[in-house]
Amino acid sequence: MKTSFKIGTISGIPVKLHISLIIIVGFIAWSVGSNLFQLAEFMGVAPPQVSPGFESYLLGGVIAIGLFVSVLAHELAHSIMAQKEGIEIEEITLWIFGGVSNLEEMPREPGREIKISIVGPGTSLILGGLLYFGSSYITGDTLIFTLIYLGYINLFLAAFNLLPAFPMDGGRILRALFATKMSYAKATSAAASIGKGFAVFMGILGIFFNPFLIVIAIFIYFAATGESQSVTVRFVLEKLNVEDIMSTELSTVTPNMSVRELMDRIYNVQHTGFPVVYQDRLVGIVTMSDLKKIPESAMNRSKVADIMTRDVKTVEPCDDVSEVWSNMLQNNVGRFPVTEDGELVGMVTRSDVMHAYNILSELKQFEEPSYINR
Repeated sequence: MKTSFKIGTISGIPVKLHISLIIIVGFIAWSVGSNLFQLAEFMGVAPPQVSPGFESYLLGGVIAIGLFVSVLAHELAHSIMAQKEGIEIEEITLWIFGGVSNLEEMPREPGREIKISIVGPGTSLILGGLLYFGSSYITGDTLIFTLIYLGYINLFLAAFNLLPAFPMDGGRILRALFATKMSYAKATSAAASIGKGFAVFMGILGIFFNPFLIVIAIFIYFAATGESQSVTVRFVLEKLNVEDIMSTELSTVTPNMSVRELMDRIYNVQHTGFPVVYQDRLVGIVTMSDLKKIPESAMNRSKVADIMTRDVKTVEPCDDVSEVWSNMLQNNVGRFPVTEDGELVGMVTRSDVMHAYNILSELKQFEEPSYINR
């Protein structure tokens, strides 16, 4: 099921909406619309000139949309700064917790990470100030209320994101500061530990004050754990090249092999995927998923060439295993053929990568390099 939908492109960056956004926009519209006059009293401004019911909920919906435009501005600031630092941005996704900028990889240099991390809260701070103070130059109680409320929201967004709760912006800034004194892996582990501590504290507050804090706390806790583990894996794997772990004893198939013969090969060899080779050149790859493309009745007359994937991403023996692992995760593939000068020389799978990682982790036969010297 498709859960995100592209709504446009800004500065070359695809912007998507997650379906969970519909839930939170509706919730904010209801929450604000039901409490307009209480909110106005709390902020010390005149109440908006709308009737209770449809008009108040409509204004709540406008404010909810304004909130996510603010979140989009926050994430765009991160993304545009990352682009200036030479980092590719895959997309921005707006969802139930706000926004996420999918960077190719956060830079390991502390100065660059701080610039990318701090520009988002900085944008929210400036936007909040402009909205709040700009309300002094306009008329109309409804518009003034809307601008001041969104101003407060942006100021809160800036302050909240600056909490040292990794992987939020403040936590990334904290990691960058740690990384000036220790390795990147250790800095990530330290920042993640602090982030998980904040998550636990936030969860406890949520029990007594607002259950939504518990949801955010769970998200922060698992996000911190996941990113810390990911950095640790990459740190270990970047010690290796593909040639160190690839399999060189290959079982290949030809384009002219029948699908029925392929089924027998899968059963006998117990592999779920094979490189397709013709005249010593890699021409494709075929997997169990490809077999599902044809019905049982067509297996005897179909050839591997009819179902194989022709556009095959390959790696080279000298490639960094950590990069290969990232590509496997990003492209959701389980194996890459290894080629040299166009000739198939091996195969590297997820199992090969994880086996190497487990061995290095258990034997601890690696030494963390000094970050400063990287």
